[in-house]
Amino acid sequence: MYEIENLKNIPDNARVTSELAEKTVEKIINALTVKKGISETVAVALIAGLVQNGGTNKGAGNSAKFTLVDQTLSAQELVNYIKKEQTNGTIRQLARAIADDIVEVSLALGIEGDLANQMRYDYPDITQEEAVWCSNFQTTNINCPTRVRVWLVDNYRSRFNR
Repeated sequence: MYEIENLKNIPDNARVTSELAEKTVEKIINALTVKKGISETVAVALIAGLVQNGGTNKGAGNSAKFTLVDQTLSAQELVNYIKKEQTNGTIRQLARAIADDIVEVSLALGIEGDLANQMRYDYPDITQEEAVWCSNFQTTNINCPTRVRVWLVDNYRSRFNR
């Protein structure tokens, strides 16, 4: 029969996951802080701004950027930091790993999710907090408000399950 216990010895990087491991996230943020000479808070704020403005989209490349005071982070630059720590890692996996932090920063800075305007077509009464949660990487976050999460899943299905 199968020796299930042996599966526990498989390294984490051998598994396909929807988010990056905490240690990997820490290394990415640390690399960003060292390279740019910024605090962890500013690093997370740059990541938050980038992903809230569509930086998790596949075609983002260098066209997606976010600037906070005098620091700018592009999607391509963030991909480079991620790939140094996890070859198959993505911005979306990073965003999912720190999704609640992204919401906290985005609420403080007033940065809505990249899908907020689309949700407004269906729900003109969305609150500022709901608008902040309107990002494609929040679909599996149990902390995401139910109305937003249901809308995000429906939106995804309508675009990709044709």
